[in-house]
Amino acid sequence: MSDLSNWQKKWVKTLKFIVAYLVAAWTFLQFVDWILTRYQISPYWVDILLWFFIGIIPSLLIYFYHQERINKRILLLREKIIFPTNITLLAVGLYFGFGTSDLGATTKEVKYIDTEGHIAETTITKEEFRTIIPIYNFTSKTSDSSLTWMSRGITGLLFYDLLQDKSLSPDWSYADNTTDKVMEAKLISSFYVDGSYEKIDDNYTIITTIRKSKTGKLEATKTFKGTDFLDLIDEISIYIKGKVSVATENSLQHIDLNVKDFISNSLPALEDYFNGDYENAISKDSTFALAYLQNSRRNLRYSQGKHDEQALAEKAYELRNKLPYDFQMEAMALRYLSYDKFEEAKELVNMQLEVSPQNIFLNNILYGIYGETKNVNDYYTTTEKRFNASKSNFNLMAFGSAVLAKGEYEQYIDMVNLYSKISPNNNYIFPYKLVPQILSGKINDAKDTFKKLNIVHPDFKNLNQVYEKPIEYQAKNKIDSELLKFFEGEFKSEGNEAIQTIWVEKNKLLGYYSNQRIQAYIPSSKYTFIGGLPNQKTFEYEYKQNKDGVVYAHVRKENFTENSYSYWMWKLDDSIKKAENYLVNADYENAEEAYKKAIDANPKHYYLKNVLQHITYVKEKDTFQLAQQYQKILGTYSKKENENKRSIYLKEGKLIYKRDGLPSKELLPISENRYMTLSSYKNHYEFVLEDEEAIASFAWVYNADKEEWEDYNPDSNYLLKEK
Repeated sequence: MSDLSNWQKKWVKTLKFIVAYLVAAWTFLQFVDWILTRYQISPYWVDILLWFFIGIIPSLLIYFYHQERINKRILLLREKIIFPTNITLLAVGLYFGFGTSDLGATTKEVKYIDTEGHIAETTITKEEFRTIIPIYNFTSKTSDSSLTWMSRGITGLLFYDLLQDKSLSPDWSYADNTTDKVMEAKLISSFYVDGSYEKIDDNYTIITTIRKSKTGKLEATKTFKGTDFLDLIDEISIYIKGKVSVATENSLQHIDLNVKDFISNSLPALEDYFNGDYENAISKDSTFALAYLQNSRRNLRYSQGKHDEQALAEKAYELRNKLPYDFQMEAMALRYLSYDKFEEAKELVNMQLEVSPQNIFLNNILYGIYGETKNVNDYYTTTEKRFNASKSNFNLMAFGSAVLAKGEYEQYIDMVNLYSKISPNNNYIFPYKLVPQILSGKINDAKDTFKKLNIVHPDFKNLNQVYEKPIEYQAKNKIDSELLKFFEGEFKSEGNEAIQTIWVEKNKLLGYYSNQRIQAYIPSSKYTFIGGLPNQKTFEYEYKQNKDGVVYAHVRKENFTENSYSYWMWKLDDSIKKAENYLVNADYENAEEAYKKAIDANPKHYYLKNVLQHITYVKEKDTFQLAQQYQKILGTYSKKENENKRSIYLKEGKLIYKRDGLPSKELLPISENRYMTLSSYKNHYEFVLEDEEAIASFAWVYNADKEEWEDYNPDSNYLLKEK
């Protein structure tokens, strides 16, 4: 009985020591946390100390229980084994847990180019220590359709405003229900922001909520009311930053413009902007710098035409001083890119990314430049660095794309498995395994994933059906570099100015579509391959060969959730490139001969004959005759008043065609009343002349399958010239 009583006393005493130890450790951690915050040192030290204090508890329990004997330096064999083993395992665990973490200062000094072009220095928060803030669309509390745009508008404005703070990484997300928000946000942050809004008379009410990302439960909320919509956005930004404990010392290193300073004060212009109609937004506010920038960004990304690409980039550059600093740098970079000055754009973007490493717009420019130069290694290392520092959705998708391009298929599968464990109820994660499984030759695994994909996501059948063919093909055929080389080449779109480059690198089929990211492709037969990711937009490519088996084009089919869209891309060779270079430089003599040779080498390329027709035609005309011809068709054409207008005008001596809502194109005459454009080979524009003046216009579209020109939609295509 006395032994039991002594045992109980020793355990009570031991537990008292442990409790005292925990209190002391917790107090010490609070002090350390304050010191680290005060002097901007890595918060990982708190985590390291916490796990150290917890990790040595087994040894402390033994010590406190046997402290009288151990203090006399009498150690039993078990203690001689347990103590060093505990310390060793703890050290190994801490090394693997924090060995790659930055344990230095949370800030760093960086150099950047100021608005005057001078190199300056500033202090910023390192990217791995920036707070990620997922922001979801706000919901309207009324059925007023005129306010629908504010759902995206509030989120977008908060995103742009918070992007200025270099302690933050705002993430503009699109999930529209709590379940999806939680599944998405908990992977990247501890909380997320959403809310609701309404307008009664002239008064706006915006309820802002901050929720826990793991449960969706309310963390904080505040209602903002007022008559000035944009002032409320600034107030909400300040509120969010206060709630996420952003260090003001870091925020003060950067100018924080009010939303009114860099966004339009015109709510109708903002409505058009957030509905994606940048042209209308600009028409309502000619100084809307961000609308010019966004339109330039979109035009460049989708290669819609050099004319608008350069004009919009110039306008965004002209108005750049109205924008936050990051956007000023982007405007400068886009201007370089619009003139194909890739090295200058890369140097500028790289320097600014030192200040704003998580800026998605600047990173997209850099990733496009990597694609232009086929630089897979730098694409991989840069996206890996961004992802390790911030697990945002943008970084995840960019890094995933780079992992596939690098051929690190197991790494990609491991990432998918990890995210599946973190969010086991999220059925949108497992499909991502399908592509690396096919690429790595794990066909049985791919079959299982594809079967599950069709069961769980039947609504995405039109997107996902592309994977059936490569699974079947690769189950019976070996993929090697010899087969892949068949697909290599450069292909130019018939509908815009985009060029797709496809090449083989270390037994991988890779591709780059103008101003976008490098992609990994999957062969699905000897003459076809596919691209894209499950449940997203997918692509199918079918190669066309002449009677001698020489590839002259491929048909690119883009699959969406409910429909598909196909267009032709024509293979470029040296003869075509040489001819185009002469034409761009207006060297018609050499261009004429070059295009004849290009046609001989590429008889299926119908548009080459049209270009030659243009060259022959303009060589027969002098400048005065062409000017007279252009004067006959200048004006505005429409089906009805103020509907679907098409304008023909002269700009810097060039004949420009502009349709409402679409990029402008330079028209090149191939006859007295018919014109082509290098921005879209498949379209021709014809004008009906009466008494030497145009009275109407209509368009032709080339059907490459039938190899003939067709009247494009006769019912809506015939437009009368306005008087």
